Amino acid sequence: MDGVIYDSMGNHAKAWCEAFKFFGIDFPAEMAYLNEGRTAASTINLIFQRDSNRAATSEEISMIYTKKTEIFEQLPPSQKMDGIDDLLNTILEKGMEIWVVTGSAQERLLDGLVAEFGRFITRNRIISGLDVKHGKPHPEPYLIALKKSNLRADEAVVIENAPLGVESAKGAGIFTIVINSGILPDSILCDSGGDWIVHRHSQIQAIFQS
Repeated sequence: MDGVIYDSMGNHAKAWCEAFKFFGIDFPAEMAYLNEGRTAASTINLIFQRDSNRAATSEEISMIYTKKTEIFEQLPPSQKMDGIDDLLNTILEKGMEIWVVTGSAQERLLDGLVAEFGRFITRNRIISGLDVKHGKPHPEPYLIALKKSNLRADEAVVIENAPLGVESAKGAGIFTIVINSGILPDSILCDSGGDWIVHRHSQIQAIFQS
């Protein structure tokens, strides 16, 4: 969703940085991009392990994530990625199903996704942070998507933008096209296992049209 459908990672990075800063914790923007796709609890635990060599308490997770959500919702609305409508149209025209596998657990964002892209995306074809025990980079999110869609790994293609998402998809055995829509160098996305790397949605559309 973020960074593939919506140009929203800048907002998420800013919200995470400011939420952690509010509680006196350093969290540079690059960390948000490197850890995109993790569940909120996993992201917060990662930082507590880094700084305090312990897991965050449930209260700490709740406070930080509540603050992050509050900040995010005060930022200007995220815009659609350029070319996403044309890409989704092409995918449907080719007779393929569209599933969304996201680490987000914010119901408002998930409902907004369906409201804006209802012609392409339905709620029962979204695997979110609410549906998984192990978020990305664990393969569970994509394995759940395969199970629910009744597709084999070799019948699916993943479009990802984040290192942990790529690791998750490749762990599930799925061919993965990576669109680098963020601030990370291509080399990091290559190292995470992406099969093809592109920089524009029109490049992905051309792949499906060929």
